[in-house]
Amino acid sequence: MTRILAWLGILALSLGAYASGNLFLRAALPVAVTLAIAAVFAFTLQRGRTPLIARAIAAVDGSQWLADPAVAHYARQLTRLWAVYLALWAAIAAAAAWTAAPAVSRIGTFGVPVAVAALFVGEFVLRRWLLPQAPRRGFCAFTLRLIRHWPALLVDRESPGARRSDAAGSAQ
Repeated sequence: MTRILAWLGILALSLGAYASGNLFLRAALPVAVTLAIAAVFAFTLQRGRTPLIARAIAAVDGSQWLADPAVAHYARQLTRLWAVYLALWAAIAAAAAWTAAPAVSRIGTFGVPVAVAALFVGEFVLRRWLLPQAPRRGFCAFTLRLIRHWPALLVDRESPGARRSDAAGSAQ
């Protein structure tokens, strides 16, 4: 429920920013969206949760790949990278918006999406060396599968066995 309210808040901010014509609100919008997405990545790194990239691997290539410790570690590290990277770009966009110079404040509007695309494509290209055991798909096929499964990736589920291991740990 909290997540829905957060996204509705961002939508309200978006509509309000463009309806008001307020340049500060318009510049704040990419910051808010980028921070919200960074928070989604970071939230999935909490103990007992499945990292967002691990969810994507399971949806696109099958959950059996997460049994490989190297794949599970890669998924956690890449999820962490995305959370930090997006938070950093949100800070850059906020600093650019604070300057109130129109050309600089467009960093949030144009720079953040370009930076996100660069990390997405860069990781896809480097994955063959960083994770050689992973299945190979073409970029378009991979992206389409990811888009198709995207809404399901946001469903908050605990990792399999997390409750049992937490309960066993607290019983000792």
